[in-house]
Amino acid sequence: MQLRWLGVGGIELSVGGEVLAIDPYLTRVPFWRMGFGRVRPNRELVAARIPCCDFVLVTHAHVDHVMDVPAVAHNTGAMALGSANTCRLLAVSGVPAGRIREIGVGDRFALGKFQVEVLPARHVAFPGWQLFSGPLPSDLRLPLRARDYRMDGCFSFLIQVGEYRFLHCPGPAVAADVLTVKPLEARPDYASLLRDVRPRVVIPVHWDDFGRPLSRPIRSMVAPSGKLIPPLKRIDLPRFKHVIEQLAPATRVLIPEMFHPYNL
Repeated sequence: MQLRWLGVGGIELSVGGEVLAIDPYLTRVPFWRMGFGRVRPNRELVAARIPCCDFVLVTHAHVDHVMDVPAVAHNTGAMALGSANTCRLLAVSGVPAGRIREIGVGDRFALGKFQVEVLPARHVAFPGWQLFSGPLPSDLRLPLRARDYRMDGCFSFLIQVGEYRFLHCPGPAVAADVLTVKPLEARPDYASLLRDVRPRVVIPVHWDDFGRPLSRPIRSMVAPSGKLIPPLKRIDLPRFKHVIEQLAPATRVLIPEMFHPYNL
């Protein structure tokens, strides 16, 4: 299994020529645009960075998780799977019905070589989050507004290939070899998570400033909430790594380089 971090919450897994992506988001709309005007995916950029894809899983329907999924589907012919809101956004964005599949917590299914289980997850609170949650507007039209991308549910995914288990941003903890997490939690939360998952590798995701274009150097974002990181301070990855290594000395912390392939 090969992994690439695509920035933000995006992950790409490749096994035997099959490619599965989770929440690919490369367009990175500036934050000031989130409340004004309409937003468009950068199809050329998406095609350059994700040339091949068979399946796309979407954790939830916020703009930084689903906006570029139609571009991936258009460029590669991938099937996209997500919540009811996600599916409607994909359909409005032109993804053919035959390549959209609604999923829910408790579902288990095979996507080629990937065995997938859909688990519940929770979304971190942030100022104004109510504007980005609930039913979709009735007047959806392209190009969509950032606030049109509203969350109706939030998923985590357990992905298994053979005996190898990959757990993405979990709510309930289940055993896995590789665990991705958002570095926003308090130390006791990590202690409980590591005890239950027992991962060999931990990878932080969704820590970068996703209002900053890929043409500029990457930097960590200001944490919207959490006890580990004080308010209005940028996420401290070295501190996160230190906390995980203290709690689970046998676990490797991999702070990924964007788009770099890692053999797991």
